[in-house]
Amino acid sequence: MNPQQQDRWVAEVLREVMTAMMHDGALREALVFKGAWVLNLHLGEIRHSMDIDAAAEPGWVKEMGSLDNQEAFLREHLPRAVRRHFERQNPVRFTMKEAKFDRNPADHHPRGWDMLCVKLVVRDQRMPNVLGLPPAKLEVAAAESYGPDAVEMRDFLGVPSRVYALHRIAGEKLRAYLTSLPEYRAKMRGGDRKFRVKDLHDLARIVRHRPLKDADFWAKAMREFRLACESRYVDCAGPETFKQDWAEAGLRYEQDQHLTMVPFPEAEAALDEISAAFAWMGVFPLAFSTPPTFCDRSTTGRENEET
Repeated sequence: MNPQQQDRWVAEVLREVMTAMMHDGALREALVFKGAWVLNLHLGEIRHSMDIDAAAEPGWVKEMGSLDNQEAFLREHLPRAVRRHFERQNPVRFTMKEAKFDRNPADHHPRGWDMLCVKLVVRDQRMPNVLGLPPAKLEVAAAESYGPDAVEMRDFLGVPSRVYALHRIAGEKLRAYLTSLPEYRAKMRGGDRKFRVKDLHDLARIVRHRPLKDADFWAKAMREFRLACESRYVDCAGPETFKQDWAEAGLRYEQDQHLTMVPFPEAEAALDEISAAFAWMGVFPLAFSTPPTFCDRSTTGRENEET
């Protein structure tokens, strides 16, 4: 199996895993789906993704309490949902051999932003002699604040599913890019991180779909950007904050062979348009003090009011 075939196989397995999770009522209540699968759903594009991204639903987090309880819940429900889905196939093609759960970081995050990482080891009956197939990966991020219309129901393969709205994705991607830049890494005393240039690529794709003249959409995205930044103490003085080490960002963008849909000049222009619009809306500057005490994940709540 060459790399292209492997990527297609992983995407096919993930599609079935997503369907299994969305058919399971308990998991639908616990998780809100986001990431590349949901972005492609919003944009009407068919593209492969190498993992599934979800966030813990704040109300579910409050109900579960500790991270241990949350993990125990997922250990019980996730493998069972996937196995049942696979067993309903006719003919049965996939079987799940094992579900491996890890935490990122391995010890508790000092601010309660723990991520649960799941690797599903799957066998394919069409390739019974092929061993060492790549696992299907799922990441569940800690719950965080978002606005009242940031989550919506969308149809995924005939199943109503709770997903991030497109304006929430746009706001979160802007925040995510900032978290990879030197100023934020220094503020949070984190190590170096590769610039998240894929977020620039995806933002340009969103701008193609929802141009800046769609003022209502980008006003909502701005509010989600602010909430997302506040949730993770991400400062932003203005458009110039996005341009830290910009030459390095451009180089990494050009070197990434997966970013083929949008040339870098278009991605740069899209970012400039968005940040200029946000400046005009008056969102900048953003500055948040980091509290000195540990914030347990179980205390994270949903923001129900726009700010």
